Amino acid sequence: MQKRRYKIIYTYSSRSDIRQMKKYILDQFKYRELGENFTRKMKEAANGLKTMPGGYNTIGFQYRGYDIHLKPYRSYLFFYIVDEEEMMVTVLRVLQDGMNWQYIIRCWLKQNK
Repeated sequence: MQKRRYKIIYTYSSRSDIRQMKKYILDQFKYRELGENFTRKMKEAANGLKTMPGGYNTIGFQYRGYDIHLKPYRSYLFFYIVDEEEMMVTVLRVLQDGMNWQYIIRCWLKQNK
């Protein structure tokens, strides 16, 4: 039996989150390879959602009628929704685990109705 594979897409906000984290790494450590490695690892973590995106808990918030899921990865948190009909996972935000993510997600949802 073949596993169902979901397509991964990123919102502008999630791409911006990753870019800002990479910029911080480049500015603080002045080491391009470390920044490139960070981007690669973030993509690998998101690609892990291709086979079983429903395997992570929801957070009690919804975006456009879809429950928002949370995937922890190292010291980062991936927030995403799953569209079962379209076989698509949309990464909404990528935040660091020390941030007040509930406040950030609540504000982001208000701005992106």
